[in-house]
Amino acid sequence: MSQDPVDDPDGQENDKPEIQSSAEDALEPPPEAGEAEQLQRRARLAEDRLTEVLTAYRKVKTENEGFRDRVARDVERQFNRRHEKLLVKFIDILDNLDRALEAAEQTYAGNPLIEGLILVRTQLLQTLQQEGLERIPVLGLPFDPAMSEAVGTQPVDDPDHDHVVVREVLRGYRLHGRVARPSRVFVGQHKAAAAPTADAPDERVGEDEAKAAAAAAVEAIGAADTLPIDEATMRELFGTGEDPEPK
Repeated sequence: MSQDPVDDPDGQENDKPEIQSSAEDALEPPPEAGEAEQLQRRARLAEDRLTEVLTAYRKVKTENEGFRDRVARDVERQFNRRHEKLLVKFIDILDNLDRALEAAEQTYAGNPLIEGLILVRTQLLQTLQQEGLERIPVLGLPFDPAMSEAVGTQPVDDPDHDHVVVREVLRGYRLHGRVARPSRVFVGQHKAAAAPTADAPDERVGEDEAKAAAAAAVEAIGAADTLPIDEATMRELFGTGEDPEPK
């Protein structure tokens, strides 16, 4: 009695179709030359597009950073401008404190109130100096038109004080090295002790005046043809020792 063969699921007969399909895939022909060129063209276009996108991104990033820097500089410039205006307003307060101290010293000399005002003014001036505001020293120094305004001159006896600031009417201040308010001062002017001598009158007589004098002398003598004129008379009239030219 013969028996039919039993298919073994793990046998070699079931593996044959898979081996055949893989072999057929390996034997497939490569893509045509036109398709390869098309794929390369697409790859180059993608790379160019990526380069353009990166370039645009870098440009936008640079512009954005520059915009932020400009905005930051504008904000800082506005802040500094407001800060300077506020500091300049304190100059008027210092002037009022100085006037109050001068009036108090003339009226209440030695009063403890004066000492308190001096301490307040000193503290305020130190605080403003820390912020960049400082006084401009001009008294006793040569006059500088860039730092001061001359409101008048004052005569001085010492020639070394000529063109030197001798009195300060209004104090000047600098802010961060720039002149916030120039000083108003009187400048010394030295006058020489000896008055300038007057020029001696010119004794020389012009040619026209000489001719007029000679004509007047001739008229005073009279007719020249009837009166003899000697050499001495000619010298006296014309002021020369030379003989007159013959007519």
